[in-house]
Amino acid sequence: MKALDSLRIFVATQRKGSLSAAARALSLSPATISRRISALEEELGVQLVDRTSRNLRMTEAGQAFLVRAEQVLEAMAEAEQAARQTRQRPEGRLRVHSRTQIGLRVVAPLLPAFARKYPDIQLEMELSEQPVNLVEHDFDVDIRTGESNDSGFVIRRLLSSDEVLVASPAFVAAHPRIKHPADLLQVRCLTYRRDREATSWKYLDEGGEQKELPIQGALSCNNGELLRLAAMGGMGVALLSAPTIQSCLQDGTLVRLLPEYRFAVRTFSNGVFAVFRQSRSLPLKVRAFVDFLADELRDPADRPSGE
Repeated sequence: MKALDSLRIFVATQRKGSLSAAARALSLSPATISRRISALEEELGVQLVDRTSRNLRMTEAGQAFLVRAEQVLEAMAEAEQAARQTRQRPEGRLRVHSRTQIGLRVVAPLLPAFARKYPDIQLEMELSEQPVNLVEHDFDVDIRTGESNDSGFVIRRLLSSDEVLVASPAFVAAHPRIKHPADLLQVRCLTYRRDREATSWKYLDEGGEQKELPIQGALSCNNGELLRLAAMGGMGVALLSAPTIQSCLQDGTLVRLLPEYRFAVRTFSNGVFAVFRQSRSLPLKVRAFVDFLADELRDPADRPSGE
């Protein structure tokens, strides 16, 4: 396996962009990384990395070699996985990334049951406000919201996630005149804002025509959970993903406004998706996690009788 180790070192160095970054990722010293790449170059009889540059830069031979090396490592990983799957037992480290509010409000409540069902899977969760590159950041699954059409990965819809207009009961009582989307321009709103872009809320009018409201938020931030808490505290009206505030609607801490209208921040075709890498031999741990989420989040009306 020494040859495969050399391939892994070379590929990791190019992905990480430096000897030190690759060394940290592989728990090796930079000197060891450099020696292994030099030995690989000597064995091949070609220079793979241009050492005259301050940054690592591949030669033409290095670029050609990298493509084949990644293919070999992928094939080897699939072969190893196929061998492990003969045990038919999901196990090992599973790295999952999720949008923050979906992770906290939708995925997190399901994790104890998942751990009981699959005790041999060591789950690592990371939450942020942006989708991630699965390969670059070494994640097995990314839980995304909104439209997702990345053709390089498998995309599985877990549930719909239309955005709904909500406020606290106290705020609703103090603003009884919210009868039409245009009335939102006269009340305090809580908005999700990214990269300092202007905020607007879209809605479909009685004839199905899309209209747009320029919203000046009393509070704007890039975290849906903060907006939920602010709305519960009576600070204003928020437009939030339905699955993340379902329990609040049920216990009455939030009230839905204008349910006869359909709202959106960017697109009306929203959803929560599990995104994972294509593979001829999908790891059992990935299949187990995605299937578990899909089953738990499935609409009860779609479940077979007896479940």
